[in-house]
Amino acid sequence: MSTLDNAYALLIGVGNDLPITVKDATAIKNILADDTLAGYPPQNIILLTEKEATRKGILDGFDDLISKINEDSSVLLFYSGHGGLYEPWNQFYLVPNNFDPVEYEDTWVKAEELKQKIQAIKSRRLIFFLDCCHAAGMTHAMPTTVAAGAEEKLENPDGLAQKIDDGKGMSIISSCREDQLSYIMDGDSNSLFTKCLIEVLKGQHKEHFDEEYVRISEVFQYIFKKVPERNPEQRPYANLQIYDDFVLSNIPKKLRKAVVEKIAEKTPTTSGSKEEVITVFREQEEAEQVIIFVHGFSGEAASTFGNIPNYLINNPELDDWDLFPLGYSQYVKPDLGKGIWASPDDIQKIADYLATSIKYKFGKYKRIAIIAHGLGGLVAQRAIVDLNTKNMERISHLLLFATPSKGLKSSALEKLWNRKYRELSANGDFITNLRKDWNSTFGNSYPFTFKAIAATYDEFITVESSLEPFDKEHHVTFTANHFSLVKPKSEDDDSYNLILNILTETTFEKQNTDDEEVNLLLEKYETVINELLPKVNEMDRRGLEQLVFALEGMNRSEEAMSILGTNEIAKNDSDLLGILGGRYKRKYLKSFIAKDGEEALKYYSQALKMSKDKKDSKQIYYHAINLAFLNLIIKNDQSRMQEYARLALENCEKDPFNSLWKLATLAEANLYLGNLETSKEFYEKAAAMAGQREKISIHTNAYTAYTSLMGTDNPDDQFIMFLKMNFLL
Repeated sequence: MSTLDNAYALLIGVGNDLPITVKDATAIKNILADDTLAGYPPQNIILLTEKEATRKGILDGFDDLISKINEDSSVLLFYSGHGGLYEPWNQFYLVPNNFDPVEYEDTWVKAEELKQKIQAIKSRRLIFFLDCCHAAGMTHAMPTTVAAGAEEKLENPDGLAQKIDDGKGMSIISSCREDQLSYIMDGDSNSLFTKCLIEVLKGQHKEHFDEEYVRISEVFQYIFKKVPERNPEQRPYANLQIYDDFVLSNIPKKLRKAVVEKIAEKTPTTSGSKEEVITVFREQEEAEQVIIFVHGFSGEAASTFGNIPNYLINNPELDDWDLFPLGYSQYVKPDLGKGIWASPDDIQKIADYLATSIKYKFGKYKRIAIIAHGLGGLVAQRAIVDLNTKNMERISHLLLFATPSKGLKSSALEKLWNRKYRELSANGDFITNLRKDWNSTFGNSYPFTFKAIAATYDEFITVESSLEPFDKEHHVTFTANHFSLVKPKSEDDDSYNLILNILTETTFEKQNTDDEEVNLLLEKYETVINELLPKVNEMDRRGLEQLVFALEGMNRSEEAMSILGTNEIAKNDSDLLGILGGRYKRKYLKSFIAKDGEEALKYYSQALKMSKDKKDSKQIYYHAINLAFLNLIIKNDQSRMQEYARLALENCEKDPFNSLWKLATLAEANLYLGNLETSKEFYEKAAAMAGQREKISIHTNAYTAYTSLMGTDNPDDQFIMFLKMNFLL
């Protein structure tokens, strides 16, 4: 059975005063039905044009489609024609071929009717292309024309997309935003949007293929790239509830043979897990307030914020608030944006969706609170700035958790990540324009309650980037890492209580955050020293760590080392030295300042010597593997790297327990010794035990070491792909 034997399409081109719509729908049909191209069975394609595209014809076409498909089918819907918004009723609709402006109620197809038909389509793999921006909005059933030389447009096409979205995994792509026109470029026989769709269905979107299929993610990526490139005044719109990256068509037959020979054992994945996509936490008919959670690109729409939504739902003070996740589902292909970072194009794409959702999907709510994490905070800022005054006034709260509002440090990105991520540096166009637009819109005064929240142990976003663009009255810093900041373990955690107290307008006091730790992150070293130095002989290991680090920060190294050498707790604690080494290692990987790297080497070396004296095998392999990494990255000394790797392996053998960090050490040591297959075996075992924070830490070391050793950061490299699959997805 062919992969596309169970693929179906309903294609509509209404015609009348828009003959291009018939050409568009027919062109798509010809590609889908051609066995040398897309390869759909011809009997699975329903084409409705001109007199067949009446109200009855369109509704009957949906019924015909519904009768043919099953849950495992994939469905492509395409509509090209007029559409509009009847403002007195806030009624979105399509304009069939037989539409009568006087008898409009009997001749239009309302969004609600479309939604009902779509809900009856049981397949979980469905994409709807709306190239209906050729028509002006119908207000009071009267057409409005646009400037000469441009095609007519649909009023609010992305509003229509919101109205027909059933929230259950349907993918929708509309040809442009509501404030834009959709064009036919000079000399073309199809609209720009449809032309780009045709190109990707024909496999013209790339030169090399690793499989013989075109997937939905490729269509998204190509259309969103090419349409604005060819006409900057037109930017497509898409919703984000994508259930899986299913096969949409074959590539041309002439290209398939080489691909099949190259990867004979590979088969396509056409369906994902049968779990339901979570699109709502709580929705009530009478609610007038809503909380929208916007996740970062290393997260997932329904799980990023851990138990916070449940805690809020269970609090009776918030009974009148609805709660929704917004963002990519867990089934989206990572290249679409779900990676550690994302490109400005991805952020703009989701910001468009959020802004449109605020206007339409969440249009009934009088107050909207947005809680965002990571790059989701950039999405939220961009969306809010793009809102008109009426909708901006509905925003009541904005909380940005660990958001790189000042950008990502370019030096770190240069060394650690792919080129496209550098566009999010502090000096990149996206961050520069966002900060300019934000400041010109709000200055120092916000029409909503606003907080920027940073984490002391954030592995990716500096405290400076999270907080500095905003006045100090809006700053909050918690003891947490990038992920634990939004995954509270209980209702007593600071992050949850901040949200609760802000929403209920009650006083908030930190319960679990160490102020000295925060001061260290903010480089208020004198404050820490003045507080802790008088109590040096009374403190526990944590206090000593903070004091020593503050002394180092003030260039009082001799004093710090004296404490480590004479304090009863510190002088025999190799782990404390390793923790300090780890602090400098993380600083180095963020800034690549040579002094930080040397400090990391110094502390790990001292810790290793102490561990050897005590014959502590666990501490030996822990410090040795870090020294192997640092000698590679800082010194480019592969001989010393391998020496420390062998030492780590020897001492791992003395540890009877296969703990997470022992497995990670075995994996990393074998990587340094060139035993890649053995390394992968141990990395797989470590990944099975690791939590999100540990996975990121392991991936950072492995990716940085591998790319340095091999001299490549090609995302298609097999080992890099292996690391991504095991630690980032």
